[in-house]
Formats: sequence, structure tokens, C-alpha cells
Amino acid sequence: MRVTFPRLGTMHIFCKAIAETAGIPYLVPPKTSRKTLALGVKSSNECICLPFKVILGNFIEALQMGADTIVMVGSGPPCRLGLYDLVHKVILEDLGLHYRWLTIPPRLTWDALMKNYQETKPLRKELTLKNYLTFPYALYIGWRKMLATERLEKLAMVARPREATKGSTQRNLQRTLHMLDEAKGGKEISEAIRDGEKIIQDTEQDPGRRPLKVAIVGELYTVMDSDINRGVEQRLGELGVAVTRTSWFSTHIGRSLGLGGEQKRERLRFYQASLEYLGYDVGGECNVSVGETIIRAKEGYDGVVHLMPFSCMPETTAAAILKQVSKDHHIPVLTLILDEQDVEGRIQTLLEAFVDMLLWRREKEV
Repeated sequence: MRVTFPRLGTMHIFCKAIAETAGIPYLVPPKTSRKTLALGVKSSNECICLPFKVILGNFIEALQMGADTIVMVGSGPPCRLGLYDLVHKVILEDLGLHYRWLTIPPRLTWDALMKNYQETKPLRKELTLKNYLTFPYALYIGWRKMLATERLEKLAMVARPREATKGSTQRNLQRTLHMLDEAKGGKEISEAIRDGEKIIQDTEQDPGRRPLKVAIVGELYTVMDSDINRGVEQRLGELGVAVTRTSWFSTHIGRSLGLGGEQKRERLRFYQASLEYLGYDVGGECNVSVGETIIRAKEGYDGVVHLMPFSCMPETTAAAILKQVSKDHHIPVLTLILDEQDVEGRIQTLLEAFVDMLLWRREKEV
């Protein structure tokens, strides 16, 4: 057995930690690149969304490198993520790649548990007693690393718009994430968190700056994965913008498990705000994208950046509604539709123009 998984944002750090701590052989897919995307695009229908193509590319690269077991996250309708596993399996088999498959359900229902039981039958034969006994501790280590990566990313979001040297915060963040990735056990993780926080907080700052406040909303994969969104969060920060986002691994996992009261209340607040324009739950992050934009407008944010993959059904609905939300609540909204044809210059130009417009609005209001 050699387990692999999608390389979504920093997910590989805590997935690797779980497998490593439990003593389960694993293979981390290579960093998402143009090659990854090309492999996924070549074997996909052109109308399917970008996350599907990237994840497929991750799997092809990992299987070609020697992985034999894929662990994939699930989702509910109408987002097509819930059907990725069915289509990915057909494509991988057509490519002549051999693998075993395990889907992590979005909710622990009886049907999902029974499906997992069937999928894990051949895998359980290869696990030892030690694997079983250490797995709860492995989950704990993975959870700690997940929360730590989010803590470091949030600190970087605060430091980036005030950095004295462009790119210094990002370099420090990558250094601290590497330290955390290499940490073994609870004590080393605590040391990596402490040292990492200090490194980011010690990034040289320009105290005279007055950052803009912008929220990033949209489809969770494109929001959380900087390789897919072409580093929108970093680019905004380096343009002098303090970025906020509510899509984090911990919030989505906590919601699936029925945990995280504060995050559940916040999401409910966004959902209720969206009912001004949407009469029901459209699915995916659609209602949250609309509702959060309304709430951020009331909180005095300067603008909102809406990220979505080309052809994403829930976010296409949100994009249309956000045009009216922007007018009604007087908050600028920039929708970035992402696909494999994107080039760095387009994203950068649109963000620079958006930030210039926000600065003009702020100066006009003074």
C-alpha cells in the first residue's frame, strides 16, 4: 500500500502527517504545476471545472510515481465534487493506471459508512495492529498541523500588506510551513509553531501604511489553493490589501463533523443574509458567497474578490447575483473566473486595477 491524496493548498502537510505518524506508506503528489494541469486537461472534458482537472493531474502524477491507493474527499450536491470519484475512476482506468480508492464522506451517514466499509476491505488486509493503534494519535497530529498552518497563514495575511520589502512575508511563510512540515510529534510541532509565529511577526513592517480591507469569497478549492488562483491572496497583500477569507480546512471539516459552534453561527449568518436574494440553499458556497458579501459591506470592507472555476454551477449563480448585491450595498465586487487558459498577467492586471479603484473610492470619501 502506498497512499496518495490531492494536493489542495496546505492539505498535503497534515495528510502526510497522518500517514507518517500511523506508519502508513504514502506519496505526496508533486507541487501543482503546468504539467499537472496539462495531464488533467488532456484527459478531461473541456467543460468540466478547473478543480476536477487539477485533482486528476495530481492523481496521474502520483500513480505514475508509484502510489497505489487514492484517498479523496467527497461533497454533496449540486457541486460536482461529489461525483468526481465516479468520473476520475473511469478516466484513470481508461489510462491503464491501477489503484485502490477510498472516499472520505462529507457527512458521516450510514450509507457513507457502508461505502467506506466496502472500499477499505482490501486495504484493511495490509494494515498492521500498530497502524490501527497509532491512528487516533495520527489524527491528532494531523489536526494540530492543520490548525498550525492556518494560524501561520492568517498571520501572513496581517503582515503582508505592511511589509517593507515586497515578498518577504511570503518567503517567511514558506520557511515556517516547511519547518512545520518537518516537525515530528507534539513537542516539535509546538516549537515549529512558536518559531514560525516569531519569524512572520518579525517581518519588517512599514507602520505608516493604511491597508484596504478586502474579503475573498467563492468556491472553496479556488479560494484555498494558491496554485489554482495564481496567488490572488498574496498578490492582494503585496498591493497593500488586508485580506479576509472564511474558507479554511478546519471550518469545513468541523462543519461536516458537527463541530465548531462559532464557525457554524458565522456560516448561518451568511446564509440568512443571502436569503435577501436567494430563497433556498443553492448548494456549494453560493449562498455563503452572496451572504458574506452583504455582511462585509455592512462591516465597512472596501471590496470583495469572488473566485470561481469556469463552469462552476453554484458560483455562476452567485456571480450573477453579486452584480446586484454590489449595486444595492455599495461594495465593489471583482469576480475572477479561473480556467486552464489563465495567464499571470491577466490576474495581476485585474487586481491592480481593482485596488486602484478602491483607493480612488477611499480618497473620494475623505
